[in-house]
Amino acid sequence: MKTARRVKRPTLKQLAEAAGVSIGTASNILNNKSGLHSPETVERVLTAAHRLGYRPNRVARSLAARRTHTIGIVMEPQHAIFTRNHYATAVLDGVVEALAPRNYHLKIITLNDLDPRMLWTQLDDGTVDGLLLIVPLMGSPLLEYHQHTHLPCVVVGSTLPKSLGFYCVDSANEPMMRLLVNWLLEQGHRRIGFIKGPDNQWSTHQRLKAYLETMADWGVEAQPDWIAPSNYEYSGGFAAATQLLQVRPRLTAIVGSNDLLALGALDACAQHGVRVPRDLSVVGFDDMPMAALAKPPLTTIRNPIHDIGYAAADALLQQIETGTPMQGNCLMQGELMVRESAAPLHHRKS
Repeated sequence: MKTARRVKRPTLKQLAEAAGVSIGTASNILNNKSGLHSPETVERVLTAAHRLGYRPNRVARSLAARRTHTIGIVMEPQHAIFTRNHYATAVLDGVVEALAPRNYHLKIITLNDLDPRMLWTQLDDGTVDGLLLIVPLMGSPLLEYHQHTHLPCVVVGSTLPKSLGFYCVDSANEPMMRLLVNWLLEQGHRRIGFIKGPDNQWSTHQRLKAYLETMADWGVEAQPDWIAPSNYEYSGGFAAATQLLQVRPRLTAIVGSNDLLALGALDACAQHGVRVPRDLSVVGFDDMPMAALAKPPLTTIRNPIHDIGYAAADALLQQIETGTPMQGNCLMQGELMVRESAAPLHHRKS
């Protein structure tokens, strides 16, 4: 019985000879640097590559350059599954847009747990040139990153203390929440409830702080029972709003510190016979796609999540390609989206 004969792959040198160009010219054209050469030369190289069945040996190239041209994206196990997390998928959109024209690939690293004995080997295994950490939590072992690896890194969606040494790309959480609460106050509301996120997320504390300070700036002291604990999920918003609807005298507005919380609040109001916005205004934060489709459409802050992903990937590639670490924060502003779920207090009808 005859064994199949292994076909030897053509080399870059053979391709260059077939096209009548130098190895450097062939390499440039195959690596999307065709602008350095005439259209005729480009066509000759591409035709020869097609005829010979030439495919670049990316593994060999990576070993020679000490680069994989791949970045890793990492999310805490405590977050929702990556594909079910609207924030993570919007970030991913921006990351992919930034990577595609620069010939970098993306590896999603799924962490089942954060056991320090296995964590750092799993992250720094030689398959990636740098990492994006998506919303690392307070107290997470991931915050010890710089003690265990020298891989370039950018944090996305958490604004960490500068002492930890990370470069963070995030929403300007405090200014954006101030904008939202200030708008409600301008509409005549004073009894404004707040549904906060989970205590282990940095954004929870930043958004709560902005709410409390903005209320105080207007001479309004937010009462303890105006603030309901929650997670960042729809179910948490429903439960928290149900609690806030019992406050007496009644609240006139509720702020969900993300859109899922606000959407849960809208449904809690509907179940309890509370008319939005006639009896109560409800607002959110993020402007996720379903916010505009809610009944009534949700007033919210548009969070530039796609742009955050793009900027984070761009910053990571800059560190990889220059070898210069970055530190500090890049905070991106959003805008207020006024829709039908909130109304001025004095325009209400009985």
